[in-house]
Amino acid sequence: MKIGIEGTPLFSFSGNLNGIGQYAKRLLEATQRSDKNIQFEIVKQWLFFRKFTPPIKPGGHLSYRVVKWLPPILYYQFYKRVGWAPPFDLVALRKYDAFVYFNYVALPLTKKTPYVLFVYDLSYIRYPQYTSPKNRQNLDKFLPGSVRRATHIVTISEYSKSEIINHFKLPEGKISIVSPAVDQKVFYPRKLAEIAKVKKNYGVKKPYILSLCTLEPRKNLVGVLDAYEKLPEKIKQSYILVLAGGKGWLDDELEKKVGELSAKYEVIKTGYVPDEDLPALYSGASVFVFPSFYEGFGIPPLEAMACGTPVITSDNTSLPEVVGSAGIMIKAEDTAAITKAMERVLSDKKLAEGLRQKGLVQAAKFSWDKSAEDLMTVFSKLVPQKNT
Repeated sequence: MKIGIEGTPLFSFSGNLNGIGQYAKRLLEATQRSDKNIQFEIVKQWLFFRKFTPPIKPGGHLSYRVVKWLPPILYYQFYKRVGWAPPFDLVALRKYDAFVYFNYVALPLTKKTPYVLFVYDLSYIRYPQYTSPKNRQNLDKFLPGSVRRATHIVTISEYSKSEIINHFKLPEGKISIVSPAVDQKVFYPRKLAEIAKVKKNYGVKKPYILSLCTLEPRKNLVGVLDAYEKLPEKIKQSYILVLAGGKGWLDDELEKKVGELSAKYEVIKTGYVPDEDLPALYSGASVFVFPSFYEGFGIPPLEAMACGTPVITSDNTSLPEVVGSAGIMIKAEDTAAITKAMERVLSDKKLAEGLRQKGLVQAAKFSWDKSAEDLMTVFSKLVPQKNT
């Protein structure tokens, strides 16, 4: 069985993949270890004068189809403006048993080609103020039709599955869950020497409270800053606040708050943290705080738990599924509760150690190999097995 994949989410000229790109990459890497007879071919339109570097090493169940005859900018812009473009499988000059779209919107295909659409959450509907107008406009225009025509939908949590079913009035059998996971060979408690090296790289000289995410309003980082400011003076002198993650949008309020707080206390913004630094940065934190307003899944708390770091997170959306009973749950809107939870963890060594141990157990429940098998199962059910 041959499955085509629209490969745009897997590529970034900056080299920094966003959350969807990271998810797709880890999931497809894991499929290479599967024993099922399914071949994935990543289709990517590419400018003929650029060097093509595959984001995942080909092999196993994975190969590439690079299309250079049609400029990608023209194709995508034409589709966004007109709502029509040549069928993508014809652009690839390939016939597929099914196709995969990892990023909400399905491009046109020939009528006989079924497709699987990944829809991670409906945050643009629930919290439109936290989505850029351009992105919201594109989703409003293209997502309903993409969902309606899809052969099957894949999402990442029970919460998202329920939201998608209710909003689009879908039968439950049309949607499956393929959850994100954590690579236990990468995310594990790191040794003090490695932690010290990463801390030095980011100018962290004291014990620290960590919050890691894209710096945007939905992640509630202003709430983290307000909660930190309300901690007892003794704790603020002992623990600095580290905000890690790439720049998002609508971050004026956040920048203002960081400036005000930095005048009185030590607050460090690291910017985007490369993959190789993440495990040590998590491992060195005294507590990880993630009071997001909305998450389709929430990978950072899972990564933090895998690194043995106590987690404080919201009790909303999918986060209880991810963290279970291994973290402290708070109301995202309740700044006082965030402050109290941080104070408890930082002041009670027995509590912190208990959270570390529970977190390691909880994180071990999620693996990319299992998620890859779940994806393979989707295709095994949808498309009759064929010899490749």
